[in-house]
Amino acid sequence: MGIRNRVISPFYISHPFTLFMYYTALFSCIFILKNPLFMLTLFIACCFLAIYYSGMDKFLKSMKWISAIGAVVLILNVLLVHKGTTVMFYLLYNPVTREAFVYGIYNMLMLMSVMTAFISFNTLLDSSRFLYLFSNILPKTSFVFDMALRYIPLFKKRATDLSAVQSVNSSKKEKTIKEKIQSYSMHLKALTTWTLEEGMDTALSLKVKNYGSSKKVHYTRYRYTIRDILLLSIFATFTLFIYIAAAIGKTGFSYYPVTDCALPDGFGLILYMFTVLVIYLPFVTEGITSVKRGLSKIWLIKH
Repeated sequence: MGIRNRVISPFYISHPFTLFMYYTALFSCIFILKNPLFMLTLFIACCFLAIYYSGMDKFLKSMKWISAIGAVVLILNVLLVHKGTTVMFYLLYNPVTREAFVYGIYNMLMLMSVMTAFISFNTLLDSSRFLYLFSNILPKTSFVFDMALRYIPLFKKRATDLSAVQSVNSSKKEKTIKEKIQSYSMHLKALTTWTLEEGMDTALSLKVKNYGSSKKVHYTRYRYTIRDILLLSIFATFTLFIYIAAAIGKTGFSYYPVTDCALPDGFGLILYMFTVLVIYLPFVTEGITSVKRGLSKIWLIKH
């Protein structure tokens, strides 16, 4: 985890439902707000969350493929969409417009924000917390969704383990393209078989234990604190505010035929200020806690 001690992080030890409402507000902003400036602000917040709570190493490893996917989205939008009035240049007799470029940046930031947000989501709302929230209401659905969230990291880890074992057992260092394809095919076959076999074992184990047929008993019990209630009220109210703003048409942004100005004014400026205050609120709570902790250490040293 990015932070050294999870116990001293006020946002990490919040109630799972408070964390869930925060990510509900975050994803609502990502999918509803259309202004590229809003999306850039949200993407930066998602990056900070991933770095602080999941660690720089995990963030950088994930950003390698996230950036690649975002670049592909941007390039495809610029090359395939020719709408817009401001032509920057021609590529193979096809116009490349500024409007298509700006809209490609928006799509890239939106997709990258979603994928980056899930890095910290998997850390803050881990398996036990997610099942704590939904196992009583939707036992089978919550379990399948939880397994889907951990599937890709687990798949990557097992692929690395199989590759390490194969590299130790293999005597040849230089392989032809045909041998590499055969080796990767064997890895994929073994990896898929391993995953499916464990999935069947897990399903049979849950069936024997009558999973979903009785009330759940959780290993960890969470209690609401005053801070949880306050944060939950802020996140829920802000989410409702976003949906009301979308219903009255205040979250839109025109890209074609002419792109609007990204700098918000009037109601847009108020919406932007509230978005920054709420989405960056975890860092405010972490900062206040750090200041209090520092002042307490100074007071203890002096006394």
